[in-house]
Amino acid sequence: MTAEKKVFVRKATGLVREIGFVTAVLVVVCNVVGLGWQKRAFQFSGPAPVPETTYVLGLAPITMSFILVGIVVLFTVFVFAILGAAMPRSGGGYIYISRLIHPFVGFVASWVEFFSIAVSYGLIGTAVFEAILIYGGIGGVSPDIMATISTPAFLFWGGVFFVLLFAVVGCLGVSMAGRLLQVMFWIPLAITVLLYGALLAASPTTMNAGLMAITGHDAAYYTKMALDQGMATVYKGNYWDAMNVACLGSYWAYIGFAASTFVAGEIKEASRNLPRTLFLANGFIILLYISMSYLAVKACMMVGGVGDWTFFNAYSFLSYGTGATRPPELPKAWMPVVAAFSAKGMGWDWLLALIPIFAAFWVANDIPPFILTASRIIFAMSFDRVVPESLSAINERFHSPINAIIFTAAVAIIGNLAESDVLAFLGSDNLLYRYINPGGGVTATDIWDTIFFFLSSLAGVFFILRARGKAIYERSAFKIGIPLVGSIAVIATILNVWLLYVEYQANATWPEAWWFTLDLIIVSALIYLVYKYVVGKAAGADYTTIYAEVPPE
Repeated sequence: MTAEKKVFVRKATGLVREIGFVTAVLVVVCNVVGLGWQKRAFQFSGPAPVPETTYVLGLAPITMSFILVGIVVLFTVFVFAILGAAMPRSGGGYIYISRLIHPFVGFVASWVEFFSIAVSYGLIGTAVFEAILIYGGIGGVSPDIMATISTPAFLFWGGVFFVLLFAVVGCLGVSMAGRLLQVMFWIPLAITVLLYGALLAASPTTMNAGLMAITGHDAAYYTKMALDQGMATVYKGNYWDAMNVACLGSYWAYIGFAASTFVAGEIKEASRNLPRTLFLANGFIILLYISMSYLAVKACMMVGGVGDWTFFNAYSFLSYGTGATRPPELPKAWMPVVAAFSAKGMGWDWLLALIPIFAAFWVANDIPPFILTASRIIFAMSFDRVVPESLSAINERFHSPINAIIFTAAVAIIGNLAESDVLAFLGSDNLLYRYINPGGGVTATDIWDTIFFFLSSLAGVFFILRARGKAIYERSAFKIGIPLVGSIAVIATILNVWLLYVEYQANATWPEAWWFTLDLIIVSALIYLVYKYVVGKAAGADYTTIYAEVPPE
């Protein structure tokens, strides 16, 4: 008994395989499809407008980026499917990297990824109310309610409320979280089908009529306004440069594509079901992103034509462009607003009332997967005893790692502080505010994710190079041949290096992002070294033995 205790905290994790196939798919879909896809088509087109006559195959740079980054996602997902089927344990990439590359590398990469998910958990909690602010006027929300929600203090405390609410749900176990997730998914999905209808039915007549009804001006008015503000001259790059800029937004929108691997230890028949959940969920997501971005862009390009420019670039630039000023009557550019223009032009006023519900639910349904995935990373680390052992404690009634969930919720409040901008009173020169604000260092989650997924893909390469990896592979229920595994892992690794390069170029002038990333890496390294050489040594933990084995069920 004593020798077994020294390897792991206990003989079994205490987690129970209660997640069915449908819920496992929704963990991925809801983790990914939330805030990003609603505005990325415009948010990352506004800073890099290029003449629409230069579009390759008629596709806007953002739509092209959803296609190309979707390819990167598919290769990376394949690696996660292979590794997850071979090592179906909670913790996902932390298990793969620490067992196949090196424990130190696995800990650092996963600590960074934990912060990415946990901080996003808080960001999204606050963003639920921001979505209402974006669409409330269109949906007929009371101006008094809008005024109350718009204050930084309300956004902060409202976000904290959501963080704590869903933490409680997470503590009640994956079955409860799964049931809630299904309710939160099917409602916005039904409204999404209606938005597809509005975008598919869009015409120059309906778009201009809707714009006139909502803003008082037609599309050409805004295109000319954007040109007067320098839209045609502000960006010096070409189509492919603009596509690289758009990749930052599209990749951020895809983050979470491997979510089910973090809770693999709680998925029924995970060795067989995990690959299928990943492929099905991500196939749906990629099709959704490409089709929705294409339809939203196409609807905007139907109107407001002035030379090489249309309402699409004008709307993007006025909402997010460098040095641009958006007129107050024009709602900020998000995909559902475009659908609202078309719906209003067709007389579908009833659809406008559903748009705030659509926005709030698609944002809020991110939260249950976030609390599940982030807490399982910390749980897996604790089970290996490289963070406090208490974080791997399991509630016997609900089979949930309550302490890990509480810790995750505490870190998420950093995201609430950043997204609400409640610390603005400190002033822009304050070091704390430079890190914790809506564009500060703690929001550099795309960088942290890319580091993690690059190393996870590299773990796939080590998987077929190391004898330990080959032995694990042979026991897997999902085998496609070692040469093919190696080829896919190498391609995924190279593609993730490309994404890192794109992010480095785009964020080269954003020092807070890189400094905070370095801070996270240094802190994680210190924690690992302290536990390995001080705490763990005193407790008699043999880390060489621990990391030579896959954790028990």
